[in-house]
Amino acid sequence: MFKRILVAFDGSFASEQALKLALQLARPTGASVTALSVEEKLPAYAASVGEVEEVKLQMDAYFARLQEGARERARASGVALDTAVRAGQAAQAILRFAEEWGSDLIVVGADGRRGLGGTADRVAEAAHCSVLIARSSLLALQVKDIMSQDITVVSSSTSLAELVKLLVERQLKAVPVVDGGKVVGIVTGGDLLQRSGMGLRLSLQRSLPPEMLAEQVRGLAAEAKTAADVMSAPVVSIGENARVAEAIRLMTERQLKRLPVLDAYGALVGMVSRFDVLAAFAGFPGVQAALPVPGLPLPQTAGDVMFRDVPGIAPEATVSEVLEKLVSTPLRRVVVVDPSRRVLGIIVDAALLSRLSRRGAPGALRALLSFLSSRSGEPLDISGTAADVMERRVYTVRQDAPLSEVLQTMLSNRVKRLVVVDAERRLVGMVDRASLLRAIGAGIAGE
Repeated sequence: MFKRILVAFDGSFASEQALKLALQLARPTGASVTALSVEEKLPAYAASVGEVEEVKLQMDAYFARLQEGARERARASGVALDTAVRAGQAAQAILRFAEEWGSDLIVVGADGRRGLGGTADRVAEAAHCSVLIARSSLLALQVKDIMSQDITVVSSSTSLAELVKLLVERQLKAVPVVDGGKVVGIVTGGDLLQRSGMGLRLSLQRSLPPEMLAEQVRGLAAEAKTAADVMSAPVVSIGENARVAEAIRLMTERQLKRLPVLDAYGALVGMVSRFDVLAAFAGFPGVQAALPVPGLPLPQTAGDVMFRDVPGIAPEATVSEVLEKLVSTPLRRVVVVDPSRRVLGIIVDAALLSRLSRRGAPGALRALLSFLSSRSGEPLDISGTAADVMERRVYTVRQDAPLSEVLQTMLSNRVKRLVVVDAERRLVGMVDRASLLRAIGAGIAGE
């Protein structure tokens, strides 16, 4: 029987699985367990003493919070857990600590994308004692492992004006409606557009000057509607113990961006979104091999999942022409291209509204709001060209880029869509989160 179990713990899902295994082994035998975290990322260049100390203090605080959570889980399992932090290269620090402490078992998670990562193999090769490798799989991941627990809720009687103000000020995309401890509906930006009489999307509302936003809220208050009048019900939810694969299936089949998460008693305990799923998948070992999906002809690259109906516009087009293009596409963005369709920039309606707001021309801004709200009316006479109002930084991927690269680019820049270009940087399409989620769903189904 093992008496001294060392578990490598960095907060990644793989290390969480390693901790779980270590506690399961220790509980019936009374073995001692120590969770070791390794500080690897102190500045490697010629940094000042003060800078190194600052980074170390930040990492110490992070690992202190991490290890307190580990101790809580250990207490819940009836196991006494010691913790330690060491600086250095992960595998070397783990091996050195295990030998000094006299460990007879090391438990380490195998996660090739982050945290301890390939450390598991190096530890297994050089350890003086037994090594148990906890291998994680997306198929084993549960919704509760990736959901957000910081949830804002409203009741069905919450006024529409209060609801919109809450969504805008807290920059929320959706809010569950809870009565008597049970989820009775959900209000999304789409619900507000369809049922509230609010002409502008939430992202546009956030771009308004404070006085204009207040005016919009007063208009909604006059309608005397409540959350019950605009919410989607019944709500599609998922259990906290459900596999992430089930969340992917629900999101793709129902075309949903997020799901309320319920416990065994039907109480709301979290929310899971497309972003949560994609971020979790990006952190798993072998994602480079899993996207593209082995053995499946499609999807393999950005070109396989992109949609091609992406509006382009010339840099010399007027702002009025830009607006006509914007309101004619559900993408609410147009790509600025040269005569050869090489990408020069991009114009997004929210960014355009924010830019025009900063110009300080209330009359033009009100006319623009009316135009964007009604999607009709006379063409606006706003000075400037597409080149004047476009964003020159465009997040792009090549059409032959593997989906793993698409996923990492999207997540690292926290954008919902990427422009797809060919080898000459010519516009060929666009890829979004829904496209990637469908690809992951296809990969899971094929495993």
